[in-house]
Amino acid sequence: MNRRVLLVNWDNYPNVASGGVYTWAKVLVDSLVDWDFVVFNQLSNANANAKYSVGSNVREVLEVPLFGTQRIEEFYYGSTPMIDKVGRSSQEVIENTFIPAFENFMTCLLADDGKPEEFIRMMMQMRRVLMLNDTKKLLEHERTWEAFMDHLRRDQLYRWMSIKEALVAFGLIQRGLQILSLEVPEVDLIQTSLAWWPSLIGVAAKQEQGVPMVVTEHGVAYRELMLYYNSLLYDEPSKLFWKVFSRNLVEVVYHSADKVAPVCKANAVWEEALGVPRQKIHVVYNGIDTSRFKPMEVKRPAGPTVVSVARVDPFKDTTTLIYAISGMRRKIPDVKCVLYGDGNSLEYSKRCLKAVREQGLEDCFTFAGGTKEPEKAYNVGDVVVFSSITEGFPFSVIEAMACGKAVVATEAGGVPEALEGCGVMVKSRDPATLADAVIKLLTDKELRETYAARALARAREKFSLATMVGEYRSIYSELTEPGRIRRMEMPKAREVEA
Repeated sequence: MNRRVLLVNWDNYPNVASGGVYTWAKVLVDSLVDWDFVVFNQLSNANANAKYSVGSNVREVLEVPLFGTQRIEEFYYGSTPMIDKVGRSSQEVIENTFIPAFENFMTCLLADDGKPEEFIRMMMQMRRVLMLNDTKKLLEHERTWEAFMDHLRRDQLYRWMSIKEALVAFGLIQRGLQILSLEVPEVDLIQTSLAWWPSLIGVAAKQEQGVPMVVTEHGVAYRELMLYYNSLLYDEPSKLFWKVFSRNLVEVVYHSADKVAPVCKANAVWEEALGVPRQKIHVVYNGIDTSRFKPMEVKRPAGPTVVSVARVDPFKDTTTLIYAISGMRRKIPDVKCVLYGDGNSLEYSKRCLKAVREQGLEDCFTFAGGTKEPEKAYNVGDVVVFSSITEGFPFSVIEAMACGKAVVATEAGGVPEALEGCGVMVKSRDPATLADAVIKLLTDKELRETYAARALARAREKFSLATMVGEYRSIYSELTEPGRIRRMEMPKAREVEA
């Protein structure tokens, strides 16, 4: 019988079929055919795709229903029927059992000196209550909101958070805590694709089943959260709240991991700084199918062409790419840019369209949308460009390299580890420097071809699919070898006592 992995994702495989993390997860599942998978994917968007295909070794896809969407058969016939949970969740239970557990959890979540073991203990207490009762009723009760606000009011700084910011934080906590009501089938190993809220179900499963846990970070969650919050929030109370909140949660995930497997050394540096012992860290570079991503003849626009394969997204810094193309056009009037990628923010997409119009680039800058054939997209360009401000170890860069393309990219995350002498790197948020680098390659064919040849050779040697899959197989086998797993009897929701 195959050993079984709980794979924990967020807005990703199998529902959201785009992006580097989806590619990583699908490759892992499809390649490790000697392992079975139970997949948990926490979704932020209620309208996410409910139709998807998975490999034959995916035994189950776990779902946490959004509030109010419990399936009728689960309502009556689940392992702990919802009708029993609703009846059990009395006002007395809320006041005397749930609210004390929630308050203890909030104390750990907002502690200035985070203690992971205490956090986990309080989290498991909360889990026992949520598994036994009606999660919706508990988390949406007015007393829960009052308890949350009491925590803010007692703090000399958080008490000044706006009601809007408090509501945003409370909503995230509500959605995050839903996952703790989920029963997890017996597994042999837990693999999470990030160190953030969804991974708490992995932490809980590890506590209950005594199995090892691997955390793979594509982009360091804490770093990206700080970038996001600092760009979104303007008042200091909210910024500090999210910094403490995020740090405590991320440290619990790191503490629970038996192995932290970042996709690049740049991530490992951040993880060490956040307290992960060096001996826990094992870098595993992403790998690609070099039989798919390779040089090929495709239909191309006339004239010098720049290609980018990236989401229209603030972190990909699409606006810098637009301004760089404007700068290139002054020296190469017939230059064209084709951007392959969907947008995930209507507001930011509008900003990009406005920038194209203001720079007069309507005739040379094309938003081509997402593509299911990225291998052809890379081959459209003379040069492939990436303008991100933050990255992990992007598949897009090594895919472009494997297609034999000269690459210009910003020095973000693990990009320097990927290119390493096989492309041109520039500082982020610097359109002029980005433009100059691309102009140099477009006007110097010999240099462009030299970089392309080096990139092709490096991608085939260092970043093959077989190498990546082999690394994970080795980690999984080492952690699950006989004698290492402390198998415990897993509690069922009907057996749990609050």
